[in-house]
Amino acid sequence: MKKSVKNKYAGKIQVCEERKPSEPYLHQKEALKALDMAIGKSEAKRFSGLLVLPTGGGKTQTAVQWVLRNIINENKKVIWLAHRHELLEQALTSAKKNSFSILLNKRKSFSYRIISGVHDRCRNISREDDFIIASKDSLYRGKEHLIENWLKYHDDIFLVIDEAHHATAKTYRKIIEVIDKKANRLRILGLTATPFRTAEEEKGLLKKVFKDDIVYEVSLRTLISRGILAKPIFKELKTYVDMRADLSDKDIKTIEMLDSIPKDIAKHISENKLRNNRIVQEYIDNRDEYGKLLVFAINKIHAIVLNKLFTDRGIKSEYVISSDNDIVDDSGLSKANKEIIEKYRNNELDVLINVNILTEGTDIPNIQTVFLTRPTISEILMTQMIGRALRGEKAGGTEKAFIVSFIDSWQNKIAWVNPKKLYEGEGIWNELSNVNIKTAPRLIPLKKIEEFIKIADDSVDTTDLERVDFIKTIPVGFYSFSLPILSVDGEVRYKNCEVLVYENNQKAYQTLIKSLPNCFESDELKSTIEESDFDLINSTVVNKFLNDLDTIPNYIFEDLNDLIRYYALNRSEPLFLEFKDRDKYDISNVAQYIYNYELGGKRKKEYIDMVWEEEGFFKVYFDYNKLYFRKCIDNEILKLEEPDMYAPMSNEKAVS
Repeated sequence: MKKSVKNKYAGKIQVCEERKPSEPYLHQKEALKALDMAIGKSEAKRFSGLLVLPTGGGKTQTAVQWVLRNIINENKKVIWLAHRHELLEQALTSAKKNSFSILLNKRKSFSYRIISGVHDRCRNISREDDFIIASKDSLYRGKEHLIENWLKYHDDIFLVIDEAHHATAKTYRKIIEVIDKKANRLRILGLTATPFRTAEEEKGLLKKVFKDDIVYEVSLRTLISRGILAKPIFKELKTYVDMRADLSDKDIKTIEMLDSIPKDIAKHISENKLRNNRIVQEYIDNRDEYGKLLVFAINKIHAIVLNKLFTDRGIKSEYVISSDNDIVDDSGLSKANKEIIEKYRNNELDVLINVNILTEGTDIPNIQTVFLTRPTISEILMTQMIGRALRGEKAGGTEKAFIVSFIDSWQNKIAWVNPKKLYEGEGIWNELSNVNIKTAPRLIPLKKIEEFIKIADDSVDTTDLERVDFIKTIPVGFYSFSLPILSVDGEVRYKNCEVLVYENNQKAYQTLIKSLPNCFESDELKSTIEESDFDLINSTVVNKFLNDLDTIPNYIFEDLNDLIRYYALNRSEPLFLEFKDRDKYDISNVAQYIYNYELGGKRKKEYIDMVWEEEGFFKVYFDYNKLYFRKCIDNEILKLEEPDMYAPMSNEKAVS
């Protein structure tokens, strides 16, 4: 007789009567009350709204508590959708931790099922499932099983969409359509930390998905002022470790798909003496300010090396790492690791180094500083890492928290997550009608720095590049959006895109985007552009517009692909953000001043140093490399001295 195997991704959650869930903070109580008023007391058969809480504000716990008390407790059914495996597991963990009789006074237990490429399958969905937690792609692919095994038996559905700012994607919309057709009553709640607007005039699809707009929203500033979150202070330190020569196309693909740094590259980084000493010295130089430090290391070797360096310098340090041989308890920690963490919790250690252990779950108060020595492309992992230091004073933490990133030189080949940008929200630019160019750190250098390198290299002929007026090399603005990327394991990650637009190509981009609606109405393309084609943009579309863009000799092909793919998935044009005060940063003005006042030698250097130090934009624009800045100034001075040498070409080349 074949022995039955228990499905660890489906089962029952027992309601606990002895204990209570943790007391919600004020903003969570406000959110729960707002949800009661907007959804709980409404008899409407259709509702779709948003819950907006900043990172660290407890979106998942707030939503889970409300869903348990108001939906599961009333024997109604829930689907919780997300696009990452970690988010699915996070939702399930929260459901288990909050299943108390104070929320579920009518239930002794309820059934759950978690569905994704690495969990259970849609074909196993049961009519009895109360709480389905699923990846959007898996649920869409198995929608027939959802309909036959579940939806046909239940007509009152509550749908939660995590990270709802991605809900305009076609897969989400199709799932909603499927449920909407079958359910007599459908209520939708979107969760997001991202501030965005859903006004009709913005042409986006968010308002169409969440027609009842924002149910409750609290700002990051409010939670910091209430002491619930610590005030984050972000710091980036360059390690000067150059990874370009060692990075193959295969390595790039491995990192992008699996968020896994190949062993040889990880070894190179983790054993780099200069890099490791820079990390340790940064703490020693700022020890009083940084306080209790948590370090996220690359691998076991890295943790061991850093720990020795810290202890050799008189710092009380330890490390925790996971091993296949470890015997772990329900917390996921081995006995040895738990003992070390307890010492750290009791302030017997100043520094704790870890490798992918302390990302979430473990309660450690008073962490004042996090060192990010391991880059990641995972927004979830980054959120978890920086979140370890963001507990405010009222939550047993600190008033301010330092998030220190150690930046290696990958020449922008990898879309590493920027913690500051992530924390402030992917869509923070959406709140701005225009953008101060100084407030877009590292945006411009991503696609400009190679040009400055060429100018600084005397062996490269850059006459055509240098001929262009400097102001024309500063973008007039950029298209800002994100795109899903499907990895080999079925996980969906998001690529943040910023397409720089210049004077000479702005009209061409506008023409392209305005033409896309008609292009995508053609029968030839309707059947070929689907969201499942994450790695392909239909060649018919690209070829159609290549000729239209022949006025942009040096446009970036990847940018064109990204713009078309964005439209294919969203059927709306991406947000364009214009740089204001652009003319203030024209280096030709600096050159003109030097030329007019005949500054030379020491006076010239003092003036250039003053401009470099006082005007932060130039540091950002030139990637903090003063040589590039000086070379461009000298080039502009030469134009003033020898204008005939730089006479405009009949067909001036673009700089984009």
